[in-house]
Amino acid sequence: GSYNVEISPPPGMRVDVVPSTISLSPGESASFEVTISYESGPLDLWRFGSMTWRSDSRDVFSPIAVRPTSVLAPDEITTFGGTGSVSFDVEFGYSGAYSPQVHGLNLPLVLNGFVDNDPTKTFSFRTTDGVTQHVISVPANQLYVRFALFDALTDGDPDDLDMYVYYCGTDGANCIKIGESGEPTSQERFDAYRPAEGFYAVMIHGFETDEILGGPGANYQLLGWAFGVVDDKGNMNASGPAFVAAGTTQTVTVDWANLLGNTIYFGGISHNTPQGISGLTLLTIGN
Repeated sequence: GSYNVEISPPPGMRVDVVPSTISLSPGESASFEVTISYESGPLDLWRFGSMTWRSDSRDVFSPIAVRPTSVLAPDEITTFGGTGSVSFDVEFGYSGAYSPQVHGLNLPLVLNGFVDNDPTKTFSFRTTDGVTQHVISVPANQLYVRFALFDALTDGDPDDLDMYVYYCGTDGANCIKIGESGEPTSQERFDAYRPAEGFYAVMIHGFETDEILGGPGANYQLLGWAFGVVDDKGNMNASGPAFVAAGTTQTVTVDWANLLGNTIYFGGISHNTPQGISGLTLLTIGN
């Protein structure tokens, strides 16, 4: 049949589809290009619409979900060195004032742990039989939190440890699972943006441990970081334009110095617009 496109655009957005008509025989397929352009309304909020291909006998419906953003920046930058500098591009979808703000850089909380091998390879919320629990207190007004395991920080070759994270409230009761990480080795990570204040139970599961090197079971180090909404440690600076224009790309430069050796620092650069924090670029710096 022959299909004509019908658009219900998300509010404040223009949707163009090329071609606007397609003809198909049974078993055939066709490609089309959808271009969504911002026209008006608030940024950084989801908007919804739809696209329908209509023929004489049937309709083919697709929802449209789009979030026009005020700032588009790298999610995370990983680098090395006790003193250094890095620059990255930021794209702007608005015109007005802008400032990059530093958070951190912070040293990790390092927790030494041991977990038995779990021959059943089955996790449940427990503190024995192949599961070890670490309770970590996260204070109020934190912007980001990360918990991580590393292959290099276990004694197996390799161990396969998994991580489960529960939020237990400010009183440490009524724990609710909020995340898990189950990679094939012990490279596990949990991240949370604007985490709630309270206690977090980080459960390490000995899914499969190396019984020859360091066995039975596994010794490991669990690392945790958090940085606050206001959290300038004085070891990092960020510079960028004071005013920006919609549709432009500008450069933000980050400098750091005097970091200790043999550890991993973690922090972030928030992208501040007249509406507040509109984006966050994480920084992981090993030394």
